Amino acid sequence: MRKLLAMVNIIAVIAIIVFMIKPFQTSPPKVKVTVGEVAIPTAEGSYCWDGLFSGGCVDKEYGSIVAMAGEYKPTVVSPGQKINVTFDKKPKTVDAERWMGEEQAQRVEWKNRMITAPEQKGVYVYHIVAHWKQGDGSYAFSLEVK
Repeated sequence: MRKLLAMVNIIAVIAIIVFMIKPFQTSPPKVKVTVGEVAIPTAEGSYCWDGLFSGGCVDKEYGSIVAMAGEYKPTVVSPGQKINVTFDKKPKTVDAERWMGEEQAQRVEWKNRMITAPEQKGVYVYHIVAHWKQGDGSYAFSLEVK
């Protein structure tokens, strides 16, 4: 009886560990974007991900990056304010760009999990593409600098 109980406990511990490291995950980690204590709503775009037993790509149908971010109202920020961008799992690399209108994309620096809002007033859309060993994911959000 003690052997059976010990075996059940060992299996339970292994199961907990396996689900904590998420090898069965079929989509990229979630992103959390904040300015101070305020959460900025973020749309998830297309991604490719390889889990332990399954993998594949999901194409989200948006007309543009601006339309993707348009799922949510822009979050109001101050000029030059720091925007914190963190992921459930640290990515290997992150590419970030800022859009003002449909045609004007500009690469922005993502440093120490931060993006700095522009000094000029206006509505800006940010597109983040993060890369992990298992794949990549894209995310978009919008800010209004006032």
